[in-house]
Amino acid sequence: MHSEKNRQALAVSRAEAGQKLLNFLQRRVEAATGEFHRWIRTGQVRVNGSRAKAFDRVEEGDLIRVPPFAVLLPAGSLPGNGTPNSAAPSAPQGGSGQKRSSLTIVYEDEDLLVVAKPAGLPVQGGTGHSDSIASRLAAERADADFVPAPVHRLDKDTTGLLVAGKTYAAVRLLTDALAGRGGEAPRKEYLAWVEGRWPFPTEDGPQELHDFLAKDQKAQRMKTVHSDKAEEGQEARCVVTALETRRIPEGPQGREHTLLLVRLLTGRTHQIRVQLASRGHAIAGDPWYGEALRDGLKLHAYRLVLPLPDGRKRTLELLPPWKGAWKVVKV
Repeated sequence: MHSEKNRQALAVSRAEAGQKLLNFLQRRVEAATGEFHRWIRTGQVRVNGSRAKAFDRVEEGDLIRVPPFAVLLPAGSLPGNGTPNSAAPSAPQGGSGQKRSSLTIVYEDEDLLVVAKPAGLPVQGGTGHSDSIASRLAAERADADFVPAPVHRLDKDTTGLLVAGKTYAAVRLLTDALAGRGGEAPRKEYLAWVEGRWPFPTEDGPQELHDFLAKDQKAQRMKTVHSDKAEEGQEARCVVTALETRRIPEGPQGREHTLLLVRLLTGRTHQIRVQLASRGHAIAGDPWYGEALRDGLKLHAYRLVLPLPDGRKRTLELLPPWKGAWKVVKV
């Protein structure tokens, strides 16, 4: 028989609410997954004094009691996805000794954090990339109850708005919405300079592009496939509006380029890049589907309309950092 007074109690914060008990323990206690299952099965872990199951969800204010010998982890020692963050760089320090962010934060509330992602910095670390948005957030917000976790991806060389959830509930809501699981999907719009003069519609207005995309295993990149082979690929849809055409000296051979506003209706790997390139209008600076430029890819996540946990919506806009003849001052 285990005495309740000999146990350690962990309070569930607002940021942690909604997680499964097992996930909560993995973030707060140092032990193997098998140990957690054994503690829960034998009643050594209790929620508000009662037995619980590993996949029961915890709520704000719940008291989770664990054995007295359990080794508690410091707050924020694990990122929001529940995996150790051994590669995270240390947070930079300001002159006053207080932490400052190496990222540009364009919006933040108690649920969301929105970053202006720079070109060249991946969202998640991986092969050959120890630095990333996720690792910087894990280092800089290491003392948070729930380390902000990115809920979508942008290509490494794409700039613009990137959203991270500061609570488990926000991460789950936005991840489900982006995957099309219930509720209204977030609205995502991009700006892109493409090669050539896009055929401006006169009466039809914005154009919907509809393709099926599959991976070209030989070239290790995405490609469009014919509709009669749709079972080989994933449906890709977006709405394109041509805004203006310029002859840009910095572009390949000084050719004309068109600025497009692209609204995603589906989210596929390299979707915008492939759909535009397949029509003979590759994005300027695209080394995979067009011609590389010294000053990079001209694709930018410009506008987001996000659902919030309280049922409201938040609209965010960010102009691209492009300079010279590529500069955009209004949309």
